[in-house]
Amino acid sequence: MGTETELKLSLAASDIPALLKHPLLAAVPKRQKLHNTYFDTPDLALTKERVAVRERRILRKTLLTVKTAHPSEGGISQRSEWEAPTTPGVFDFPTLVDNAQLADKLSKIADQLVPVFTTDFNRRIWTLEFRRATIEIALDQGLISVTRDGICREQPICELELELKSGAPGTLFALARMLSRHVRLHPADESKAARGYALFLDKTHIPVKAAPLRISSNDTTTSVFLNIARSCITQLQANEQGIFTPQNDEYIHQARVALRRLRTALRLFSAALPDGFAERWSQAWRDIAQELGDARNWDVFCNEQMPRLYEDLAEHPDLIALRNFAQTRRLATHEAAKKIMQSRQYSLNILSFCEALFGLKDDQTLIRSYATKALKRRHKRFLCGARKAHTLNAEQRHEVRIDLKKLRYTLDFFESLYPKKRVHAFSRSLTETQELLGHMNDLATAELLMAERRLATEDTPAAWAKGRMSAYLELLPAALRPVIQQAVPWEK
Repeated sequence: MGTETELKLSLAASDIPALLKHPLLAAVPKRQKLHNTYFDTPDLALTKERVAVRERRILRKTLLTVKTAHPSEGGISQRSEWEAPTTPGVFDFPTLVDNAQLADKLSKIADQLVPVFTTDFNRRIWTLEFRRATIEIALDQGLISVTRDGICREQPICELELELKSGAPGTLFALARMLSRHVRLHPADESKAARGYALFLDKTHIPVKAAPLRISSNDTTTSVFLNIARSCITQLQANEQGIFTPQNDEYIHQARVALRRLRTALRLFSAALPDGFAERWSQAWRDIAQELGDARNWDVFCNEQMPRLYEDLAEHPDLIALRNFAQTRRLATHEAAKKIMQSRQYSLNILSFCEALFGLKDDQTLIRSYATKALKRRHKRFLCGARKAHTLNAEQRHEVRIDLKKLRYTLDFFESLYPKKRVHAFSRSLTETQELLGHMNDLATAELLMAERRLATEDTPAAWAKGRMSAYLELLPAALRPVIQQAVPWEK
């Protein structure tokens, strides 16, 4: 058995000639033509267990391969792998797999295995010595094919695999960054097998929310930061493809949430990180967050504010003109968001950030004390603004809302350190308060968006927004009271 440690990168077929001109790929590559057939039971029992069984044909030789997936670490996939020559159609798992339990499980279902999908591709292989690591580079071009119910579906393969043979995992990102000097190489976590199963099942993407974090008092501040940062990058990338679909509002929202959580974590852990680390990476993600934020603001305006305007103003001439303006701006901001998510700079950000994460040294400081101090600091700052929020202007109230969001994100990060009932009670009060502050912020944002029209005089929709804000201001003290009075979970 071996352990496969690799980083997958997608690229455009049109960029391959430029990639091949890179000095690191100057050597003549080894070439292979690979035909792979993936097997499973009719009810897909293997993929449910995160196990892949594959027959690989290279010229006249056939290899039987079994892989079991481990959780991805920082964008790098790791799998246990067994591979040996075989006779086509013969699944001799006891001889191949030295894990007795797995071999027995596979042997019991061997007679049920049927072909599910195939991958056919041409591979070019280079082996490099890079920063005291040995890395195999494989450039694959071909097709994933599925035939089901008499219908054949295909998906192209165009990817670069960097497999670590020896050395530190972080060097995979460093090499990817260097190879992307003139082309866009984008981290792609899905294996060919995962893509094949998705094609077989005709899976559709759905928006992905932040995954719950599980930390313990024995974790260090560095390990917790790494856990949070990698979770944010995972959520961000899980929503990428959805941003390029027609119904992309929620994907944009969730990608934006991922970046807001990440930038919150960078500021939260700045004292535990190397000098300049938090500021550098918060700035690096700022432009991408801004483009997603602009698109999200117009989505909220068109989906939530415009229907309310129609309820109150019906077909007012000012409203018709506003609707046309809003639709145009919404389309423009969506195109800007797509453009930046397709940019080489975005991909480089992910590669460089993940490389930087692997370079962090653990400070051995336990998280509990750090978390409690951070929560107290966030809570104190929020209370300072909340107690006088009804006297503040729109910009200052927005800062109170941002402080509340930061407090909520911080509690989300650390909630498993504190009593569950107390956390839930406090979170509930935060949510109720945040809802009203969110409505107020949406109105304040709506005023800013409508101001982009640069009208000579205030029109009816702008006056409507000011009127609704006055009504919300009257509700604000009562809405803030529960969270101000609620007992905090980090104090006994």
